[in-house]
Amino acid sequence: MTSNSSWGSNNDSLSLSSPTAVKQLYTNTRRPSRRSERYQYTYNLIAGSAPLQFLISVEPVNGKPTAGKYTFRLSLKIDKTERPLSEPVTLNLTVDPRMLEFVVFVFPGKASVPAGCLWSYRVWLRVNFVDHRIFGDDELWIGKDPDFSSITDASFARLKTSSANSQTYDAIVGRARVQFIVRWTHIAEGLYKYTLEYESAGVGAMLIEDFRLIFQGDPRSVTFLIYTVPMNSMPAGASHRIRVWLKTLLPFPSDQSSNISLPFNDSYIYQRVWKSDSLKIGARLDFHTLGTKMIMGFSNGPPKTYTVSQTRDKYEAKGGIEFG
Repeated sequence: MTSNSSWGSNNDSLSLSSPTAVKQLYTNTRRPSRRSERYQYTYNLIAGSAPLQFLISVEPVNGKPTAGKYTFRLSLKIDKTERPLSEPVTLNLTVDPRMLEFVVFVFPGKASVPAGCLWSYRVWLRVNFVDHRIFGDDELWIGKDPDFSSITDASFARLKTSSANSQTYDAIVGRARVQFIVRWTHIAEGLYKYTLEYESAGVGAMLIEDFRLIFQGDPRSVTFLIYTVPMNSMPAGASHRIRVWLKTLLPFPSDQSSNISLPFNDSYIYQRVWKSDSLKIGARLDFHTLGTKMIMGFSNGPPKTYTVSQTRDKYEAKGGIEFG
């Protein structure tokens, strides 16, 4: 590859999704649409029996395929689902963006549970025999039919209901009944924004505020594996790890001799998309186990209601209890 390649325009025949959708995988704001060329490179590999496609998008910042700044984006595609990996990278190019070469590879990470699911990935740009690393991470969790039963003390949420734009999962976390609610919003062609929140006994909070996913098909067919694992805590049962995995059906090979699909023959690709070690919730927690040095507070009576002035940052106290 040389730097004196032709810079004339050509069609983005490799693109699997629109430029607008790819950009919005990484941003929270909508921008006025403009026509520009984007060049998408696809690299296939198999990691632990899981077929993966790494998509590298190259787009000129000024919208024209001339020498200057280019934005590189990396996403992972499995069957019909595509999600972003890493943050976009901006590089200066004086070579033809349609004649680039990349070196894409993965290698196993440290011992993991489930086994064989932790990978590291690297993406290098090779130009005129010089290699530039542009993407890399050591936390790519992915696998075909992982053995989640090997996770000690894991509590798995069950899909209870599914509607046109949400899914509800029931779980027991620290003896508390918890619902995890997944919601999605259609943003652009094939692009969806997902959120995840939890609710228990009338109280809840947002866990994932913005997870972008490109999906070709019915979004209701996208499901998640959600589970928690108790951590050592005082009182016991108060702290939990939570993991969220995206579940994708692995289609049968097109050249399979039989066209009969049996439910017990289905295989799935799981990829971890979110984690936290700070979920604090539990039912009937015994705070007295904290020891004799703990000093427990006591209630000073019913709450007071304060009215906030819209014109002044001032609170006016009112006695008793008021609602409204």
